[in-house]
Amino acid sequence: MENKWRWVSFSLIYLALYYCCLFFIRHPIVHILVAICGTSVVLVWIWLAYRRLRPKQRLFWLLLLISLSTYWIRESILLYETAVKQTEWFLWQTNGLDEISMILYFIALLSLAAKETRVHLFQQLLDVLIIVSVGALVGSIGLNRLFSLSYLSVFHLFMFSSIFLLELATAYVLGIFFFSSSSAAKPVLAWHIAGAILLIAADGTDRARTLLFDYSSPSHSLDFLIFAGLLMMGLSAVFADREIFLCLKNQKSLLSFKVLFLYMAFIPSIFFFILHEEAREAREIAVIFMAIGVFVIMRQAVALYESTRLFRSMQLLNRGLEQKLVNQTTESERKTEELLYLARHDCLTRLLNRSAFIAALEQALQEAKQQHHLLAVIFIDLDRFKQVNHYFGHRAGDALMVKMTEWLKQSLRPTDVIGRQGGDEFALIVSPVYKLQQLRSIVESILSVSKQPLPVNDLEMRVSMSMGIAVFPYDGETGESLMKKADIALSRAKEQGKNQYQFFNGKMDQGIMQKTIIETAIYQAIEQREFTLFYQPQLDIATGQMIGMEALIRWHHPQMGLIPPHMFIPVAEETGQIIAIGEWVMEEACRQVKQWNEQTGRALRISVNISPKQFLQEKLVEQITAILKKTNLTADSVDLEITEGVAIFNEQHTIQKLKQLKALGVHISIDDFGTGYSSLSYLRKFPIHRLKIAKVFIDGIAQTEEDQAIVASVIGLAKNLKLRVIAEGVETFQQLQILRSLHCDEIQGYVLGKPLAKEEFEKVYLK
Repeated sequence: MENKWRWVSFSLIYLALYYCCLFFIRHPIVHILVAICGTSVVLVWIWLAYRRLRPKQRLFWLLLLISLSTYWIRESILLYETAVKQTEWFLWQTNGLDEISMILYFIALLSLAAKETRVHLFQQLLDVLIIVSVGALVGSIGLNRLFSLSYLSVFHLFMFSSIFLLELATAYVLGIFFFSSSSAAKPVLAWHIAGAILLIAADGTDRARTLLFDYSSPSHSLDFLIFAGLLMMGLSAVFADREIFLCLKNQKSLLSFKVLFLYMAFIPSIFFFILHEEAREAREIAVIFMAIGVFVIMRQAVALYESTRLFRSMQLLNRGLEQKLVNQTTESERKTEELLYLARHDCLTRLLNRSAFIAALEQALQEAKQQHHLLAVIFIDLDRFKQVNHYFGHRAGDALMVKMTEWLKQSLRPTDVIGRQGGDEFALIVSPVYKLQQLRSIVESILSVSKQPLPVNDLEMRVSMSMGIAVFPYDGETGESLMKKADIALSRAKEQGKNQYQFFNGKMDQGIMQKTIIETAIYQAIEQREFTLFYQPQLDIATGQMIGMEALIRWHHPQMGLIPPHMFIPVAEETGQIIAIGEWVMEEACRQVKQWNEQTGRALRISVNISPKQFLQEKLVEQITAILKKTNLTADSVDLEITEGVAIFNEQHTIQKLKQLKALGVHISIDDFGTGYSSLSYLRKFPIHRLKIAKVFIDGIAQTEEDQAIVASVIGLAKNLKLRVIAEGVETFQQLQILRSLHCDEIQGYVLGKPLAKEEFEKVYLK
């Protein structure tokens, strides 16, 4: 804004300079040069506005630029005639340039008005014709004198007469802009309209002097007014903003101006025609008067047509809006119903979801209580459903769920209810039930799905399921308790081998309660160090010397006493706490064997079991390295025992991790060899040191030849692969003698001694 007012100051200074040149310097060439320079500045301002403003206004600025360029051309011609030819050049000789300038400026205003107001073009033309005709009627006396000048040609007469009417129409359009523009556009319009008025007044006065009076020399005052008008129009370009220039907002003021300028102008023309005797006698004036009347009537007809068209458009729009509202209401109701349905049903199977199932169960329980019959809640879980998703994709899994939904609907009665709990779990309400045998028949009918393959996406799948059943009123009288106990029965069915059903009983509840208590207590056991390690010796058969021991975890609970590993280790595996427990076992065992080796001067080896989850974690090698460094124990004093299942879970991952452990220097043993996924190929590929024969084979070597043959084969295989063999669970001397005869390397078991706490282990084996 500060830069804009600097240009205003520049304009005032330049005007003062031009004024001094006009009135104090008598040389006309200087006047012309100053005028050309000032006009050039104005054209540059307008060109910058053309480049700066939005595209819909650029046509106006381009036409304005061309229109005002005629003043520059006129001054240039005047300079040429004065300086080169040294002849006098009169204004009326450049009247064609004035006409072109006015026409271009008028078109520029009309183009901007048509874009901004969106008024019908024909209606605008009628407005202009009315104004021009009124002007022609009122100015007929002056025009008659113009026609009486004999020295003017027909072309000049036409030019001089038409330019007067064109200036009148231009004033009308400028009035439209001024009375209807927003307040933000007022400063720009003030400069623009003031400049336009000065130009029109100065040109008109100079033209009148030329035609109607005695013209002897140019008027410096009029030249000054023309130049001031040019600068003001240039300043309007400087002040024009990117978003506003001529934006018509005040439609009420616009309508008032049109009525006053258009129709009120017709009233003076009537009085002029009646009172002016020459006007009544002049035929051409009568024609003009009648033309004005025709134009006014046509203008009213167009306005009426526009109003009618607008009314019809509004009617069509209202009907369209009404229909759209009806459609939207119908669509909204449909979507609301759909949302309510989806809020209660599963998207895939269209069965009741969990919340809707619970509501249906509460209603069914009320009916069962009133009618005194049994009711069963059944939880169903598809066996190995994750494998279907893994091998065939989730699309096949979804298709299988839909097929199972159809099967359940076929197997159940119309009074029964089916719901989907999520994932691969279904929930059923079987009601009414009058005898348990009736319920068993329904359950066995559902379970028979495993007897035949189901077609799923061009595949034939055999599906089995586990089912847990809770019966009202025996197992509970509320929906919550029945669902809880059906879930417990489902867990028992899966533990028992799957593809079966289990009715809830009290022992299941006790088992679940005990498991829950253990799960909660494990967290405290880790924090309060309730775990301890027992040690069982390992003997080299050939030398009869103890070569190491296995660290076995025990849990002394303050209230429950000694909790055996088979009760808390599976729970720790499920909850993920086995990783923290395993890390503690590893560090405690390494610290203890380091202490014993320093006390005895021997190189005893400690065996530590590694759980599947512990082995599969990414930072196992880093953890063991850190523990060895912390306890200052050599890596060859540690033997890590992993199961066969862990070893072949991910062959490449296992080989890579075992190689890292072997590079660290620790020993690796395969625990419970022969009970899992025994494979000769992984014995060849995996970098292991020992095979540990499972106790189940050792128990039978003294009674059955088959077990003895299996043990002999394992020992022979290990010898050929240059692996050592250790037998665990050796309890009798007869078993020891057989193992010695089979050339087994090491033994571990009750024949040497039970697992002992560290204090007792020191007394028995190290002193």
